[in-house]
Amino acid sequence: MFSMRALLILVILVSGISNAIGQNSFQVGFWNIENLFDTTNALGINDDDFTPAGRYAWTDQRLNKKFHDLAKVIHDINENNDLALLGLAEIENLTVLRRLNRDFIKQGFKIIHQESPDERGIDCGLLYDPQKLVLLETNFIPIFLAGNEKTRDIIEAKFSIPGSGKQKPLYVFINHWPSRWGGQEQTDPLRRSAASTLRIRIDEILTKDPKSDIVILGDFNDYPDDPSLRQVLRAGPFTPNPFPGDLINTTWKLHEDPHAGTMMYKGTWGVLDQIIISYGMMDRSRFKWNLNSSGTLQRDYLIEKEGKYAGWPYRMHRKGKYQGGYSDHLPILCGVSYTDN
Repeated sequence: MFSMRALLILVILVSGISNAIGQNSFQVGFWNIENLFDTTNALGINDDDFTPAGRYAWTDQRLNKKFHDLAKVIHDINENNDLALLGLAEIENLTVLRRLNRDFIKQGFKIIHQESPDERGIDCGLLYDPQKLVLLETNFIPIFLAGNEKTRDIIEAKFSIPGSGKQKPLYVFINHWPSRWGGQEQTDPLRRSAASTLRIRIDEILTKDPKSDIVILGDFNDYPDDPSLRQVLRAGPFTPNPFPGDLINTTWKLHEDPHAGTMMYKGTWGVLDQIIISYGMMDRSRFKWNLNSSGTLQRDYLIEKEGKYAGWPYRMHRKGKYQGGYSDHLPILCGVSYTDN
């Protein structure tokens, strides 16, 4: 057995080796926050329900509670001050996102956002910590659908580590693909279009550098083994001999667990919210996904305790009625390591 002196020496040596190679780690995540709307009726946007006189009686009091609740969850995600970026879905506009960030989260995050053509007016947004990641470029990728269908743009952001310039950047994509409203089969072509749009951009990056570091996060409104993700985007479980350009769905194990997921449908857990990475995130060159780190935020207050929906995510609205919960989705998170030399 080690003596205390020998154990102390070992700890010092391990710490010294870690510091020498410059290993660091941070957290990234995504959360569909369920309808963060302001209380006014915006021209040309289908947001009538989210007004004081609307279906949800959406008042300033309820909006403020929503802000407090979201901030509580984000503070818990960042309890170790290691949250580098968090993608968000179902935000009505930049005004509410700024207010959430400035007046309630108060942790110095910066915002990436652009109004998208979605008919409900909901967008994606990205919060990032400028002390942990330096923003190099942003891009908003439109998804063109058949007919008059409209959906959310994909956010693309390119980051580097502070002080490293543009050396081996990290590409991040935030997604909220078309919903299943109207039926899964009927809406499947819409999500295939979203997957194809993203795949084209991923191929452009990987053509220049097959070992690029890419993290794709979002609410895909499809499960990991659905065609849009498995066949079109080419994201699946890890394999030691991938076809060039294949992606890894790090939430595959979560998908295979019948007792876990990011949301519930008809009493069954499912994984619509996922974290997908390039194979470059598995090597030790610059950025690296932390093995088996992908999972949901586990907090009792995010789950209903009583009644018919005990065990479900504690959502804000259910069957058109306000119940004051957090969201119908759980946050999905993972760890990323990097070398700074």
